[in-house]
Amino acid sequence: MSNKRTNIKVLGISGSPRIGNSSYLLSIALQAAQKVNNELVSIDSYSFKGKKFGPCVACFKCGEEKTYGECTIKDDFQKLRDKWLEADAIIYAVPVYHLSIPGQMKCFIDRLGNTVKKIRNVPAPKFMKTVGAIAQGMHFFAGQELTISFILHHAVLMNCIPVSGDGWQSYLGAAGWTEAQRDRDSIGKLYGASDRDANIAVQAAGSLGQRVTEMAFIIRQGIANVDTTFFPDKSYTPVLEI
Repeated sequence: MSNKRTNIKVLGISGSPRIGNSSYLLSIALQAAQKVNNELVSIDSYSFKGKKFGPCVACFKCGEEKTYGECTIKDDFQKLRDKWLEADAIIYAVPVYHLSIPGQMKCFIDRLGNTVKKIRNVPAPKFMKTVGAIAQGMHFFAGQELTISFILHHAVLMNCIPVSGDGWQSYLGAAGWTEAQRDRDSIGKLYGASDRDANIAVQAAGSLGQRVTEMAFIIRQGIANVDTTFFPDKSYTPVLEI
């Protein structure tokens, strides 16, 4: 039979190189995730601040049998990879950099996609984690949707389940802007001042955290009640064993 675990592990990842607006919106999402079930939901968070992530150098050594999928570059990648593998749900919160995600997080995603498939040693491993995306920028029309779309495409490539919050505030994920302010607490201040756009961003982040966690429960409950003989394909091993 399959894994009977019914608790949910939610990992929040702040892809910003500083503690600021992305961390603030992520905290809103994680609070909502916790409220789904205080007893069965466990929350973990990770910040890119002060961390070092080198780019994939296409050495292909992670594909060699002797490495077991391990990346030869030793930095902060390994710790976050392990957290990612252990989680049932992932919530990314990032600032918009050049209409996309920050470079440090792109380095992580590139190396994650290349190594974990070798670590699991199965073709096209089905991780089936729920994934939600939060993006914030300085301006109203600054690439938030492009950034969110990139993260959701990453989810699909990793055989995970993209999840959005509730419309109309959240079509693909949660998006916010600082009204051209550079302060790290801009969105929090705007929300405290009852700014309409900040209120929408906070509401979207909350519904995103809730829905990502609820869907993770649905998937976990399904796994707990299915006979693994329905899944002779070894690609389901990651989600069945987690």
